[in-house]
Amino acid sequence: MRGRTILGALVSCGLCNCVERGDVLRPAVDNRDASGEARMADISLGDLHSGAIANGTAYFWGSNDLGQLGLGNNSSQVTPTAVLGDITWRQLATGSGHSCALDSLGNVYCWGDNRRGQLGQGDRTSRTSPGLVSLPQPATQLSAKFEHSCALLIDAELYCWGQNFEGQLGQADQPPAGDETLADGLTPVRVGSANWRAVDAGQGHTCAIQLDGGLWCWGRNSEHELGGDSRIQVREPIQVASTGPWLGIAACQNHTCGVMQDFTLWCWGQNSGSGTNDGSPLGIAGATQLDTPTQVGVSTDWTSVRSNTFHTCALNRSAEMWCWGRNIEGQLGTGDLELRSEPTRIASDISAVNVGRFTTCAITESGDLRCTGENSDGQLGTGDLNRRSTLTSIVVANY
Repeated sequence: MRGRTILGALVSCGLCNCVERGDVLRPAVDNRDASGEARMADISLGDLHSGAIANGTAYFWGSNDLGQLGLGNNSSQVTPTAVLGDITWRQLATGSGHSCALDSLGNVYCWGDNRRGQLGQGDRTSRTSPGLVSLPQPATQLSAKFEHSCALLIDAELYCWGQNFEGQLGQADQPPAGDETLADGLTPVRVGSANWRAVDAGQGHTCAIQLDGGLWCWGRNSEHELGGDSRIQVREPIQVASTGPWLGIAACQNHTCGVMQDFTLWCWGQNSGSGTNDGSPLGIAGATQLDTPTQVGVSTDWTSVRSNTFHTCALNRSAEMWCWGRNIEGQLGTGDLELRSEPTRIASDISAVNVGRFTTCAITESGDLRCTGENSDGQLGTGDLNRRSTLTSIVVANY
């Protein structure tokens, strides 16, 4: 299945044409090589922690001060550590300080930081072990990149919960007066009445793709994360552009990127730190802010895109991984610390990629996990706290 990623089918930023009515591709539960070594099926990166799935088992590593590793304690880990239990996991979604996961039955569990209700439990109590999220139907897809979470259900309804100060839950409500936490959604709430096929939760905004391929976003728009609308905040879904249809979407902190069905790549919003070492996640040299979706390069070969605050990575149909943006921590995997303002080829034979705040991890076509970037909290899983500037193999012991 060269060029079509497993992760791309499981998360919102890399959907393929097979995705309809919330259906997703399912990796095999038993995913081992000839020697019996575990092979990766999914990877998700937060700010200071990371997670992966192999053979239906979820592994987490990095900072655990808020219980975001789901291990029942607050002990950080520098190597992948299994979340114990008899649940077969299918997809992960890591936020700034929390994690969510989807099991083989479509149940959603969340754990870690819950100060903004991002665990969906009806309270603000943080948890160190997975807690079941109450949803009306089984889920097929998750997203949780910052402090709110979203789930796409099997009937194509979309539910979100957590932080809502800037309208990122899409409820068409009023901004809170005074305490910003008053708008938070402590339990899942449905977004609109449309049928959806993909979702990605950014920092102050959220984007989703409807079944017809139309792209809709809501929340903060101060840097035109939502496109050409002039309002600085929109608390209900608005269509971003009449162009499309769209395959996948990546909502980030101050920008958004997406892939259309013609395999072109587009980005818009603030080019965080453009012209300095701080960023350049839009992949367009010289741009400081783009108010409307703007094509990145001329290639018509892109299949998926993943992005965070300062850098972006994408895959093409040749299973090549390209990255650009901030590189001070070595997160682009170029072997140096120099910023790249335009897409730069990093590796080949890659089936999936995911991007954290200052890290990048990729799954090879043979199922190996490789990571690069910041490692001050063990978020690379290398067994130490040393940064890497090239993709480094991560050992995941069989469980």
